[in-house]
Amino acid sequence: MNQLSAYGFLVVHVVLALALAGCETPDRCKTKADCARLGKCTADKNGVCVIASNEDCKSADPCKLHGKCTAEKGACTAASDADCKGSEDCAKLGTCSAHAGMCTDLAKSVHAECAKTCESEGLCAMVDGKCSALSRLHCAGTFDEKPEKESPCATEGLCTAKDARCTAGSNDDCKKSAVCKDGAQCAAKDGTCVATADDCKGSNACATEGKCGTKDGKCVASASADCQKSSRCKLEGTCSAKDGVCIAASSGDCAQSHVCTHTNLCLARDGICVGSGIKGGGVAAVSKGAPDKTRSTTISSALGH
Repeated sequence: MNQLSAYGFLVVHVVLALALAGCETPDRCKTKADCARLGKCTADKNGVCVIASNEDCKSADPCKLHGKCTAEKGACTAASDADCKGSEDCAKLGTCSAHAGMCTDLAKSVHAECAKTCESEGLCAMVDGKCSALSRLHCAGTFDEKPEKESPCATEGLCTAKDARCTAGSNDDCKKSAVCKDGAQCAAKDGTCVATADDCKGSNACATEGKCGTKDGKCVASASADCQKSSRCKLEGTCSAKDGVCIAASSGDCAQSHVCTHTNLCLARDGICVGSGIKGGGVAAVSKGAPDKTRSTTISSALGH
């Protein structure tokens, strides 16, 4: 065979090889390991194996194992709960809900988008565009029996997730909370912790602040007789009931109190007992003597000043 014939023979075979390669292009990626491993089952215009369709993903391990069954921007991702629910991870780990391209267990998830409402309200997981409470983890900050100190469970007895919010599911939820200890709101009613008449009568709030009656599920000072039996009446002269709290309504209230006999705060003004000393201009001045160490509460706080 002369040189020219050999060259022609080579050209024919090269052309034939390229033609055959072109015929193989549509299916050749499906035989590659990356098709099953990653979903790269389709050849692009340059002959590179890529993820081009949902079918590529659905036939691959990421879909079967992790619910990543939808093709987006050249990658397999979990785009819907339906993607996740058919995966092995859903069956074994409970990760059956799609979020940010991954399959997750929303009841065990805390999403960054919900940081502001998670600690205060237990609304920790994004569901249908809203931050929601789905489990004790969200309401108590932990799955343990003892809730985190600042959680809705610890502060308000809202320990049970229901209808995407934290609620008081039982009296036990309420009895372990701060609102029970501080305000006798120890009974669960309509998802919140409320105070009953009996709870208020036996509460510390009754003994110290005269809040022995109930209104709207909270303990209030409903009778001056209750105020007069309270320790704050004896200490601070707050012996008359008004708007749900005990106040110093008259100088008579102040007269027999500790603050009058020991620090000369004997005149009632704006609900508290003040000093009777007179300074320039005839204006009554509040005594600035040593603070009364026996006072356990602050009247201005109780009155909302």
